[in-house]
This record gives sequence, C-alpha cells and structure tokens, in this order.
Amino acid sequence: MQVIIYGKENCVECNKSKLLCQMQSISFQYLTVGQDISVEELQAKVGQPVRSLPQTFIEREGAQAYVGGYDALRRALQGATAAA
Repeated sequence: MQVIIYGKENCVECNKSKLLCQMQSISFQYLTVGQDISVEELQAKVGQPVRSLPQTFIEREGAQAYVGGYDALRRALQGATAAA
C-alpha cells in the first residue's frame, strides 16, 4: 500500500497527512500542485472540482482509489489497519 498526497507548501492539512503516514510507517509519495501536477490535471484525476488540499489516493496492487482530504485519509487508514 502506498498513499499519494497532492498538496502545496505551507499547508497545515498537507503536513498532517504526511506526518500521519510517517507515524504509521506507510509509504507515501508527495506531489506539489502547480509544480508536479497542474490544478486542471488534478481535477481530472479526482473527477470533480478541487477546492482544498490535500487530495489523497491510496494505491494497492497497482490500483488507485480516491480518498479525499486529511480527515478522509485518517479514516481510511484506520479502516485499513483494522482490516489487516
């Protein structure tokens, strides 16, 4: 399992998402919106307008699932560790 986080500099929720992954020893990739991916590309990937960051995905066995922001990531990871 790997978490993909799309965020920006000086974003509290983005930093919390990275810290959450680090604390749970979960591999993650961090991409900066506007530098590594454009807002338009991210919106196409998410499938809806992006109004906040971070936007996160969980990749398992080559398939990516959209999660949402920090709170959604926290809930998804709690569910993933409970199921493991």
